[in-house]
Amino acid sequence: MLGVLVFPFFLPLVILFAISIPWTQINRLNQRRKERKFTEQMSASGRLMTWKALQLALDHRQGTVIGEYLSMSGPLRVWWTSDDIPAVSPHRWEREKHLAWLEPEFLPFFKWTYEQFTNPKSGLARLVCVPEEERKGLEKKLSGVRFVSTCSFRSVREKFDDK
Repeated sequence: MLGVLVFPFFLPLVILFAISIPWTQINRLNQRRKERKFTEQMSASGRLMTWKALQLALDHRQGTVIGEYLSMSGPLRVWWTSDDIPAVSPHRWEREKHLAWLEPEFLPFFKWTYEQFTNPKSGLARLVCVPEEERKGLEKKLSGVRFVSTCSFRSVREKFDDK
C-alpha cells in the first residue's frame, strides 16, 4: 500500500535520472570536440606546445604555467608562457591552493591574464597538449613550478566586457 502512495513521487526522479545519464555523455563528447577544435586552432596559429617541451622548460625553471578553468566542471586548459607572471602581474593573484574561483578581488587578474596570455586571438601563452595519461594527478605534477590559475568562465568574461 505504501509503495502505491510513494511511487508517483519517485517516478519523476527516476525519469530525470534516466535522462541525465545520456545528456551528460553527450555534453562530454561535445566538450571534447570543442577542445580538439580549439587545439587545432592554437596549432594553426603556432601557439601549441607538447607536454615534453613543457617538461623541458620546467626542468630549466623557465616561464609560468597557467591553469585556465573554463567552468566549475571543466575543462582545464594548461598554458605556458616564458614570462614570470607573479613578478610582472599588476594585480593580486595568489590564493590558497592556487585554485581560481570567482572571488571578486581576483577579477582584475583574470582579465589581465586573459588579455595578455590566454586570449585565443591575441594572447602570448602557448596551449600545452597534455596527454590523457598525464592529466591524472596533474596538480601534483605541477607542484613546485611557477604556476598561476585563472578563470575564464563565460560569466567572468561577460564581467570583463561590463567594465
